[in-house]
Amino acid sequence: MLALAIELIKSGHEIVFCAPPENEELVKRYNCPFVPFGPNYKELFKQNAQIKGGATAAPSPKEMKKETENQISLLPEIMKGSDLVLGVGFVLGVHTAADILKVPYRFFVFYPVLLGTSKYDPFLNRLMFGFGRLMTNLVMKGFINKKRIEVGLQPIKDVWGNWMGDHVIAACDRELNAVREGVSFNFTQTGYMLLKSQSELPENVVKFLNSGKPPVFIGFGSNPVSRPEKFSRVFSEVSKATGQRLVISRGWADLPEENTEDILYVDEVPFELLFPRLAAIVYHGGTGTMAAAARAGIPQAAFPYMADQFENRKQIVKLGLGPDACDFKKISAKAISSAINECVTNENYKKKAQEISQKLINTNGLELTVKLIEDELKK
Repeated sequence: MLALAIELIKSGHEIVFCAPPENEELVKRYNCPFVPFGPNYKELFKQNAQIKGGATAAPSPKEMKKETENQISLLPEIMKGSDLVLGVGFVLGVHTAADILKVPYRFFVFYPVLLGTSKYDPFLNRLMFGFGRLMTNLVMKGFINKKRIEVGLQPIKDVWGNWMGDHVIAACDRELNAVREGVSFNFTQTGYMLLKSQSELPENVVKFLNSGKPPVFIGFGSNPVSRPEKFSRVFSEVSKATGQRLVISRGWADLPEENTEDILYVDEVPFELLFPRLAAIVYHGGTGTMAAAARAGIPQAAFPYMADQFENRKQIVKLGLGPDACDFKKISAKAISSAINECVTNENYKKKAQEISQKLINTNGLELTVKLIEDELKK
């Protein structure tokens, strides 16, 4: 969304960027106006990891209602004067905030699962989505409608439908994760919007890359880890078992920085510069990392933890980009080593990764999304 905001500013639009406070430093680095809003998810993930032994608990009904109430009561003042409101993530109250101001609302998805199922999906998938939609209504519809009536708005019939809005923007690549026709909500698929880095690769990373054969990247993104110190032993075992050098992202887990001759720990690094110089990546299956690896043309293996990550693993296997790895909760040195060995020795994975990379060369999800938004503003 920051990549989109920057491009809209370049096109002459004014932006107000509302996001959880841990994003402030990044957003301001790109000279984008920022308003901190919502809980600090990085800290919540850490706390949940410690309390739940690595598990991220879903928001409780009380937490969901508190955040939704804040969106409805506080955002109208922040959004005043806007011509369009763009929502992403857990924003069940933002459509109502936009309705208060009589401003159009559009929701973004980065993976098709949120758009529901079609008649072509397996019965179990349709049943699970229907159950999730039903439970969301049971927990939230009465609460949201009470707030809407208080501000003179008509009640809604379906929370999920109100969340998605009239026309969803699916900002993910057709080549990686095409939205099937016949899903529950109207959509236009544009493509993934990658944020261009402002920096080069750090000197220590360049030195490590130049000192031997292409390494393998391991990163868990925003996944919480209850005992990060144990992974130092795991990664050491993996390096020895595979004979591979490793670049390891510390991520939100704050993995301990224990560099060796064959293992380099890194914080934030530009994927578009790092990934093309790697042999493969092993990661949590996050949508953004998946898009960057696909463009780099390297094999990948996902150990999913939550949300879109499970669907992304299915796509990796279906497209022949890498092996079928276990869930993150079952991860081990043996499982990671097996995934790495398959990625670096299977020529079919390398071939498919290059083919996907070539298909993505001429795609520009950012350009298509900006055009879609500007067409909306002209209505």
